[in-house]
Amino acid sequence: MKTCLYCSEEKAEKEFSDEHIWPNALGGDFLPKDIWRTDEVCQRCNSISGLFVDGEFIRGWIGQAERSQGSLEYLAGKKAVAPIPLDYLGPLQGIPVPVGHIADYWAGPCGANIIHIRPDDGNPNWTTYSGGNPIIKKGSGGRAYIALTSEEPFWIMVSLESFRHHFDKAERYVVNANISPDWGIGVPDPENTVQAEDMKTVDAVDRKGRAGEKLHLRPAVAIDTGGRMLAKLGLAVGYKLLGDAFLATEYASHLRAAMREGDFEKRRAIPVRGSSFLKSPNNPEVNKALSWPGAWVLMINVIADKLSLSVISPSGRSMTVLVSDEKSLLGRLDAKYADGVVWITVVAAKKAVGPFALPDYITHKLNVASLQELEDLEAMRGDPAMLPPCK
Repeated sequence: MKTCLYCSEEKAEKEFSDEHIWPNALGGDFLPKDIWRTDEVCQRCNSISGLFVDGEFIRGWIGQAERSQGSLEYLAGKKAVAPIPLDYLGPLQGIPVPVGHIADYWAGPCGANIIHIRPDDGNPNWTTYSGGNPIIKKGSGGRAYIALTSEEPFWIMVSLESFRHHFDKAERYVVNANISPDWGIGVPDPENTVQAEDMKTVDAVDRKGRAGEKLHLRPAVAIDTGGRMLAKLGLAVGYKLLGDAFLATEYASHLRAAMREGDFEKRRAIPVRGSSFLKSPNNPEVNKALSWPGAWVLMINVIADKLSLSVISPSGRSMTVLVSDEKSLLGRLDAKYADGVVWITVVAAKKAVGPFALPDYITHKLNVASLQELEDLEAMRGDPAMLPPCK
């Protein structure tokens, strides 16, 4: 029998699974396991975390935008065709949409126009999730239509790879090109009543674009986006660094409660300390200095007898959570956390580096001294200006 870190229930060991503390979709799979993975989480909590805790941030409008930051630099570094993240711009407004459906607008490479028409199941849980319900089965994700905007073969292939990779659960169609059936992407059939109805939406967007009219979009954003994920990170990192004694503290129970509470009004009453992703940073220049192009920078340090975890996003925004301020527990920590410890993970490069001492990371950023792992990571980037023109 084992006790689950997230729900504190005792369960049979066979009911536990490998949990990425830092989400896999944000590069967790590339980070070292000693801090960023645990097998002390039951399968049920692992699934709940992926859907409602991490998922709320990852699949939100802001999380989706962060995932596309820096992707062109690493695409240029690969010097080969590869899928890159799409930009989610929100549900279309003032455009005819099939009854009972929502039409999401996405932007692809070189501004490729993508319209995803999906069933509206009326479930409020997925209002802030790009693309709606994340647990739909393959083939039940509606229909996605792409209008290519470049005649450059490189960008055509990148656009199609990205489109195919992202909409793997939807029927996929290209509306203005003939491509090989090997892509698994069809052409709309005007005799098909469903596709013909969808094309009324696609054509309406096309007409607005040709007329130079703006599209009206309405993406929904969670009020404290990333808040539940921060509480989970604080709880899991606290356990990994401080052990069972940390779980017995009152503050650990607050972190667990905030992670599990889905109602924002109830969650805001739980005394978890930190700063959310949407809060304006106190020191934007510090965030800029600590950020890494296209990467998530994770930093754990002890300042004024407080153990904190800070996250710097690819765009340079930050969020922080207090992990613990129990002096009796912090005394057990390795002295390196007093200086700060940094990890960097880059989804586009499929690579993570660290841990580094924070002073060493800063001196590398200032070109005072160098770290080989960071030099190797820099070498994986390229100049987007060297990519073929969009035409």
